[in-house]
Amino acid sequence: MKAWARAAVQGAACGLMFGLVVLIGGRLLQPQVVGAQAKEPAVAEVVRAGRFEVVDEAGKARAIMTAAGGSAGLSLLDAAGKARAALIVYPTGNPSLNLYDVGGNLRAGLGVLPDGNMGLLLSDAAAKMRVSLGVSSEGSPGLALGDAAGNQRVSLGVLTDGSPGLVLLDAAGKVRQRVGLLADGSPGLILADPAGNLRATLNLVPDGSPGLVSRPT
Repeated sequence: MKAWARAAVQGAACGLMFGLVVLIGGRLLQPQVVGAQAKEPAVAEVVRAGRFEVVDEAGKARAIMTAAGGSAGLSLLDAAGKARAALIVYPTGNPSLNLYDVGGNLRAGLGVLPDGNMGLLLSDAAAKMRVSLGVSSEGSPGLALGDAAGNQRVSLGVLTDGSPGLVLLDAAGKVRQRVGLLADGSPGLILADPAGNLRATLNLVPDGSPGLVSRPT
């Protein structure tokens, strides 16, 4: 059962967490008062700066674009000055799109890691991971679901050979049940005790013959 077990484990490992990076800092840009008779300046073809700020009619920054430390980012702020969305490219070149709630907690993140893995993270109001969807650099998809404490409890994955696997974990993070199919379609079920030790295996071979194996403690 190693193939589908690896698929299930890969699904369990697909919880991709993306860093909470908000590229905000420095003072607000003060709006300039332009006289009624002032002549409009010529439009520059290229504008170069280390930081740009877009302010509203009250002079509050609502969008900030900056590049520092090898990263480049665009942050969008609400009326209270809190970042609610950020688009970032890190020094390694991998991009990330982060969405925040009014409390500043990361609620959704979409990114690509340097190794080619990509994923989507959804968190609850307590900033605990509840859903993680990823695709490995080899093209294998995985889905992970977490409980209110942020512990991963369910994972689903598919290997590149098409073998799917489902893993159920307890609150301590121990794998208690695995269900999967081999590439030839043969199904299997594995049950484990609280220590994670294999206790029972049920499977069907390609000709349809069933097999049950139990292991004592």
